[in-house]
Amino acid sequence: MAIPFIHVQARGTYRELGRAVGEAAREQVRASVDFFAGGFEAMTCGRLTFAAAEEQAHAYATCAERWLPQYVDELRGLAEGSGVPFTKLMVLNCAEEFTATEPVGGDHCTAVAVAARGRHVVGHNMDWYVIDAENNVLFDLTVPDGTRIMGIAGAPYLLMLGMNSHGVANVSNSVYSSDNRVGVPNAFVRRWSIEAPTLEEARARGLLAARARGTNHFLADLGSRLWDVETSATAYAFIDRSDAGTMAHTNHFTSPLMAPFEGTRHEESRVRLETAERLLTEGVSRGDDPVALVSRVLRCHDPSAEYAICGHADESVAAAAQGMTVGSMVCDLDERVLYACAGPPCENQYQTFSL
Repeated sequence: MAIPFIHVQARGTYRELGRAVGEAAREQVRASVDFFAGGFEAMTCGRLTFAAAEEQAHAYATCAERWLPQYVDELRGLAEGSGVPFTKLMVLNCAEEFTATEPVGGDHCTAVAVAARGRHVVGHNMDWYVIDAENNVLFDLTVPDGTRIMGIAGAPYLLMLGMNSHGVANVSNSVYSSDNRVGVPNAFVRRWSIEAPTLEEARARGLLAARARGTNHFLADLGSRLWDVETSATAYAFIDRSDAGTMAHTNHFTSPLMAPFEGTRHEESRVRLETAERLLTEGVSRGDDPVALVSRVLRCHDPSAEYAICGHADESVAAAAQGMTVGSMVCDLDERVLYACAGPPCENQYQTFSL
């Protein structure tokens, strides 16, 4: 049986959008916050309590308020709608800044894309802490300038990945850079980028000079362009994969330019990338339907559970150390259709949503 999730369709000011999500997913927002509050010390290997993170989040909020105030306003709306204090939501939206260097739980996401035979399809498995599988929201938001964005994410977060009504997709992956600093949190930068009307603008937004840390912006459009923009807090590399017709990315830097900023060496990330690239190349060579191909890659368990694209929780460890594929999406840019499921896609059927 598929894990249920809430579909929130809203338009208005950023504050109104946040409030609509908070009101519709109040229970889910509170459950996620409670999970993080109870397990934060374990998530940070004893380095930080949730209360201490709330204090430290003020500096990040100040930076976000200066550079991207509309999303601070959206988060305040989420706080109003859910009845959860803004400071607690700010901690969760700085979760990468606080936890992504720790060797527990965390982010093992996989992004894939096909631009071949006139089709343009992007997919993403979002891996994070287990709580988010049960507390997802399908965000379907029309922002003040009329741009509509859509994607699946945990209820207490700003939407950080998905597709928009301009035919642009950004399904970014976290990377672990060594030059992190206090600045605009990654969640806010990624939220800004997915509204961009063009790939050029999405790339420019991802390179916001005041960013706190890096990410990989995984960009595609209807012009058959496939771009990776690997960033740290202070550096970046641009990789154009359009000629290949396929693209994949996981959770490590692939450009030699970014090697000095690599903060970790997770072998499983490299295995997942190799698996995804191989499956995409084989599928395109066979002439597979791009939606079916991308969906199949996201369900893959090869070569083993430890290195699988479709991730499942290790129940032998504490909940605060468990990561899994908490949500999956496939974006058909040609049809402006998004297929989404909560939890691992091997066990949960994709539901269809149209822009």
